[in-house]
Amino acid sequence: MLYDPVEVVIDKTISTFRLKDWQYDIEDLVEEIAEALKLIGAAKIYEDRVAKLIVNSYVAKLPYGLQHIKGLIPTGIPYTESGSFIEVNEPDGTEIYLEYQGMPLDTRGYVLVPDSVEVREALMWYIVKIKCLQKEITVVSFEYADREWDWRCGSARASLNAMSVQDMSKIHANFTKLNPAKDQHLKNYTSIGLRNTLDREKNRDNS
Repeated sequence: MLYDPVEVVIDKTISTFRLKDWQYDIEDLVEEIAEALKLIGAAKIYEDRVAKLIVNSYVAKLPYGLQHIKGLIPTGIPYTESGSFIEVNEPDGTEIYLEYQGMPLDTRGYVLVPDSVEVREALMWYIVKIKCLQKEITVVSFEYADREWDWRCGSARASLNAMSVQDMSKIHANFTKLNPAKDQHLKNYTSIGLRNTLDREKNRDNS
């Protein structure tokens, strides 16, 4: 999946609603974009990641953008998740590695935005909804912004969950590898695991 920096959404929001510098804080907007991405909730938003954690006073800080903890390395270390930390019974300075699913980040630690028109529109309307609540945007009502966000959130989720041509090609390739012709036993199963046509007649040995 291709990604864009958060500025793609932030700049569009600022230009569309003519926000002044004093009406927004960049760090707040980045947090709101991350919140909106979590609410959209499509699996494609997240990727498998590994982070090194340093234990201090029996706790270690969890990485930004984490959605789901898969486990610790070395495996078998018991832990308890507590807010933005995990509690572990390990001495100070211990290095442990966390396997988790999280949103991809840029070099600044800002979340990256999936390259999708539907996603960008949904994120913008989530920001607008928050700004309406804060009375920083008044050209549309909070109720209108909330409805737009709700509709565009579903549209973004559907867009991310839709299978691409590449996804379909992978499914087809995997299926045909698991679809041996009925006469494989006569060929000592020499072509098991190779690409196969779905037309079984074409796989018959005409000799």
